[in-house]
Parts: sequence; structure tokens; C-alpha cells
Amino acid sequence: EMRAIGTDTGKTLRAHNLLAKTRAADYIFLDPRLRAIVAGVIGPFAQVNVTTLFNLLPGETRQLLHQDDGLWPIARPHPPFLCNALIALDDFDEENGATHLVPYSHTWHDRKVDQSVETTRVTMPSGSMVMWEGAMWHAGGANVSQDRERLGFFMSHGVGYLRPQENQLLSVPRDVVRQMPRGLQRLLGYNRFGLGVDGRDPIDVLYDGDVMHPTARVNWWRKTDDDTK
Repeated sequence: EMRAIGTDTGKTLRAHNLLAKTRAADYIFLDPRLRAIVAGVIGPFAQVNVTTLFNLLPGETRQLLHQDDGLWPIARPHPPFLCNALIALDDFDEENGATHLVPYSHTWHDRKVDQSVETTRVTMPSGSMVMWEGAMWHAGGANVSQDRERLGFFMSHGVGYLRPQENQLLSVPRDVVRQMPRGLQRLLGYNRFGLGVDGRDPIDVLYDGDVMHPTARVNWWRKTDDDTK
């Protein structure tokens, strides 16, 4: 089900938390080329941030230019937080609302960007992918066509030390996660960081369901003979 979320016009339909709803996209996240680019942009300890299917309908207006990494209130300049990818499921062109990017704007730090700044339109055939760093200013274009939709899949990776925009650990049921390849499970957050889960790897907890290892239990109160008197 796709809903008109985050739009004033009702002309953009979205389905969030896609990994909870289909296995059709699993292989994309594990593609070695994608993994290499993500690691090159934000480092090797990445996690899934956002998975959204969207459909831009005729009559939708242009988004305001924005940065996706502004959710975290950390002063710029800072290391890259996000690596975004957009896959065209329809042909993207200027008529049906191809995305606007402001080249090199991810290096401008606190510089404000005028909404009338010159942009590059991401026109590409169905099956293509474009990627950009989360600090780059961008916007969805206006769909000025009469009868052409623009269907796309937006996927974003974030650094492992910041809370993701979509809570993958709650939005994707554990029985669904168990069906996924191990590498994708790690990307959803089932990855040991520091102490993990009571000193255990979250993957182990995913499969055995025991949050506390039996050997880690502590008896704070022990029954004695005096307690029965």
C-alpha cells in the first residue's frame, strides 16, 4: 500500500520500511558495487537508514531544495553521515519530475542555498541508479506531464553511530529478518557494537530469542533456611 505521506498536494505516494514488505530489494543492498561506494562515502560501519518506494503523479509540484543529513543537530563541517541512492523504476526525465541536484553543494557546509540556484536534473532510463552524499542539496522535480507517473526506489545508508530515520529493528519483524541474508541482517542493526546484547552478538539473539545468556543470570536473593521460619 502506498500513501500520500509528506506531501501537501497528495500527488506523491510513498511506502516506507520496504524491507518489511518485500524480499525483492534484498540483493540490491548486498551488491558489491553498492557496498564499495557506501563504504567509500561513509565508511565500513554503515546501516540501513531509509527504504522508500515512491510514485510521483502528474501535477505534483517541485520540492524545496533540502539536505537529508539535517535531521541530526551537529554543526558543520562534519564527516559524511549519509549515502543516498535513487533507482529509477520508470524513465526519469524533466517532464515527469526528474530529481534536482546542486553539484558540489555537499562541500558548502553552512552556506545557505537559494531555492532558485542552478541545478542539474537527474534524467535517466528505468533501471538506472544515482547516488549522492546526504549533505548535497536536492529536490524532487515537478511532474508537469499529463499522464506519466515517476516510480522510484530511494534507499539510504547512514553511519552506524547515529540513530537511523527508520527504526529497522522495530519496523521489520524478527521472523522476516530471519529470512534475510546474513549481510542484510547486519545492515539492519543486528550487528555487534560494543557490548551488544548482554555481551552477546545480536545475531545470536535474533535466532535463539534469549536476550540474556543463561550463564549471565545473577541471583540477587537466595532462599535460606531462615527464610522459612
